Amino acid sequence: MMTTRRSNAVSRSLVVPALLALAACVPLVAGEARAGGLADEAELQFQIGADFYQKGAYRDALEHFFISNRLVANRNVTFNIARTYEQMKRWADAHRYFTEALEEEDRPQQIQNIQAGIGRVSPYIALLKVESDPPGATVYIDRKDLGSRGKAPRSLALAEGKYRVIVEKDGFEPAVSGVFQIKTGAQVVVPLKLTRIVGTVEVALDGATGATVHIDDERAPPSCTAPCSFAAPPGRHLLFFARPGFQAAPQQVTVTAKQTVKTRATLTPLTGSLVVSADERDAVVEVDDKPMGFTPSVIQNVAVGKRRVRITLRGYVPVEREIEVKTGQQAELLNLELTPLRQVSAVSRYAQGIEDAPSSVSIIDGQELRAFGYPTIAEALRGVRGIYLSNDRSYFSAGVRGVGEPNDYGNRLLVLSDGASLNDNILSSSYIGSDARPDLHDVDRIEVVRGPGSLLYGTGAFSGVVNLVPRAKDEPSSFHVAAGTYDNAVARGRAGFHYNFTPNTGIWASVSGARSRGVDVAVPLITPSGGTATKVANHADEFYGASTAGRFWSGPLTVQWFFNSRDQTIPVGVYGTELNDQHTSYLDRRYLLEVRFEPKISETFQIFTRAHVNRYEFAGDYSYGNTAADRATEHYYGTWAGGEARLVITPNKKVRITIGGEGQAHPQASMEGGYPGEEPYLNVQKPYGFGAGYALGEVSPLSWLTLSAGARVDVYTTFGAVPVPRGAIIFKPVKGGVLKIMGGRAFRAPSIYEQLYTDGETQNPGNQPKRKLTLGPESVYQGEIEYSQRFLENWVALAAGHVGYLQNLITTVPDTAGSDIIRYTNSENAALTGGADVEIRREWRQGWMVSGMYGFQYARYLDAEKTPLINAPQHLASVRGVVPLLPDLVSLAARVTLESPRRIAIDSEETTPTAVVGDLTLSGNVKRFGVTYVLGVYNVTDARYSYPVADTYLSRTMPQNGRTFLADIKVAYP
Repeated sequence: MMTTRRSNAVSRSLVVPALLALAACVPLVAGEARAGGLADEAELQFQIGADFYQKGAYRDALEHFFISNRLVANRNVTFNIARTYEQMKRWADAHRYFTEALEEEDRPQQIQNIQAGIGRVSPYIALLKVESDPPGATVYIDRKDLGSRGKAPRSLALAEGKYRVIVEKDGFEPAVSGVFQIKTGAQVVVPLKLTRIVGTVEVALDGATGATVHIDDERAPPSCTAPCSFAAPPGRHLLFFARPGFQAAPQQVTVTAKQTVKTRATLTPLTGSLVVSADERDAVVEVDDKPMGFTPSVIQNVAVGKRRVRITLRGYVPVEREIEVKTGQQAELLNLELTPLRQVSAVSRYAQGIEDAPSSVSIIDGQELRAFGYPTIAEALRGVRGIYLSNDRSYFSAGVRGVGEPNDYGNRLLVLSDGASLNDNILSSSYIGSDARPDLHDVDRIEVVRGPGSLLYGTGAFSGVVNLVPRAKDEPSSFHVAAGTYDNAVARGRAGFHYNFTPNTGIWASVSGARSRGVDVAVPLITPSGGTATKVANHADEFYGASTAGRFWSGPLTVQWFFNSRDQTIPVGVYGTELNDQHTSYLDRRYLLEVRFEPKISETFQIFTRAHVNRYEFAGDYSYGNTAADRATEHYYGTWAGGEARLVITPNKKVRITIGGEGQAHPQASMEGGYPGEEPYLNVQKPYGFGAGYALGEVSPLSWLTLSAGARVDVYTTFGAVPVPRGAIIFKPVKGGVLKIMGGRAFRAPSIYEQLYTDGETQNPGNQPKRKLTLGPESVYQGEIEYSQRFLENWVALAAGHVGYLQNLITTVPDTAGSDIIRYTNSENAALTGGADVEIRREWRQGWMVSGMYGFQYARYLDAEKTPLINAPQHLASVRGVVPLLPDLVSLAARVTLESPRRIAIDSEETTPTAVVGDLTLSGNVKRFGVTYVLGVYNVTDARYSYPVADTYLSRTMPQNGRTFLADIKVAYP
């Protein structure tokens, strides 16, 4: 009885607050219920439940509260359900409904009431908090058939005991916890991770790579970057692809759980167009390193986005620009200015600007070579500042600044093929006529360096250097054939190719040949009475020639080869032979193979190494009568090899140091000569060798000042050591202005021919040792000052003065007093040369070029009479120009050269007449058919002029060609 009475007291103590709560809820139910019968019924059920609650009939009250909440859900009814469970001491159920009421409530006072209720029941329950990853999983306790307990994260009030949690979410594998114990008044957190139910999507791309893949929504975060694979939930999905500048159609895929589905999309670039023009035509336009056309051009189908455009033209500084190309629009790069490179490599053995080179330099670039159609090196040199030609109908040779005698075979000028000497080792001849090569198609440009060049090249670079720069490595792959004619007598042809294996590996090669029927020359013979009698030599310059050249490269390795052969008839009375006798002839052959390895070790160190083997052959037939017994033959053979190594140190952009050395061995240097059945008058073998070391330093302490200095020592087995210095100071006092102050020494070792040739004498053979007639090297000390000023962008004006002191010049003298046999000797008298040059030039732009020069040169022996050097004109002048008549198709080129008279002999005041020679050519190309052509007339006015010849000829001068015609046609594919 006491227990019952106590329970009733507790119940009655809760009645008043309960009634207050129920009374507070009634208007809320009425206010929140929707109008209509359903709301009325819900309110009725609520009132019935409230009545039962007031009577303490909590089960009946609970029943009617649930009916009311089912008819019209109401947060206040949920609260009263919780209070009813609390009265029934069903603490777990009360906690659950208090929690649900809290989730729905937003009124501060009611939130406090609910939290108070939670606080009252919490001591009587065990609390389980379920968390799922990802959130939102449906929570079950022990079994699914008992119904769900809401969505995780969820706190559940449970009676003390053992439980197991199950969570499920669409697209994921169910997760089940282990069995765990919970106790009253404690809370247990159960985190469960769900494993996604997925399949695999494998995406491949055509056309391009690097597109991001978006699933179901193109704005969704990327799933991967194709080509790729990614996981996706089962079902149908739409894949979108994105890459700047490209587009692709969406792809639909059906993903099956735990399986792989493959799909492939095609990316096509979004394109626009690009217009490119420059101040030079035919420059290559590259878009992102891919050649796309030539200036000017409209390039279609250019991928949109930022594009890197590069414009390149041989002989000009490349231009790079970045431009934005937009879909369906035309981007423009107009009126780009290309700046000429103006580079030379022969001065310091590396490519440097002409303004920075410590020598006096002229460049005959490829455009000029093609516009004038120069058939030989000699014709290309005609009219170049400080250069004058000689031609005795045996060989062409060139003099520089007053130094160049008729009988020196051009051995004071060094001719190079990309730095490799082409002079032979018997006469040291420089070959610049048809004996050099049948044409100049393999030559990209010609570098002419005036002044001493022995610092880097040793002997032979006495008065200057001519460097033939071959075809470039970066030409596109192609094949060509060509044919031409010149001098009214020569027919020539060639074939060649250029092939690029990779961007850094390639080859070019050519074969060429020429045939001349010769020309008739009226030779002014010296008569016994001292006068002249003119007789005709038929078929002078008749020759057969053949040549091959080529180059292979791969990275730092370069191999070049060269061979040329010319067999020429010489019926002009050379060495006193019968005039107009076709049996007199020369055969010259020159072989070269060079291998270079030039690795760049670092930004500071680079090594240049080369090895070369060479061969020279000469066969001369000399006819002195009508029988075989009157015909002498001579054969010269030279074989040599050498190597060179240079270390270039560039610690920074302002300093460059070159240290190098080279050596050559000449195991064969032989000459043979005689008449049939007689003792040979020439039978010498003179092996020799030399070694050299050199150093060159260049420093630019200021932007307007460069200092260059170096020295070299050559040691010959034949005569000992020769030191040669060179120095230069280069100022840039004003914009476009360059002042060069230069000086140095050069030497030329006496050739084997000069040392040992006996000129038909068998008893007292020339300079052979038993006669105790020594022959030493020539030397020259030269100083020069040159100022050039660039103006109007493309114009250059230049003025230069030079002076040279020459010692031990090698010349010919009678072997003995009154003898008609000659030998070579060092002149006892030194010589002085000096002069001045002026030049104005408009460089090649838009197919135009204009150049004019005048030079004065003084060259005399320092004897009592101040005897002038022979074959040295005092005045030289030339004008050259090219004008485009129809762009690309037709250009007109004109050249006029003037030379003042030349002294013919050292013992005579007689001179040659003034020579004025004019040339005209038309040139162009027809791109559609890959055709380039030159048509021209040399010596348009048919001027008659002549050059001095050696005193071993039957004449003292040799007439040169009058008007001649030139044609050259080349066809290339592609």
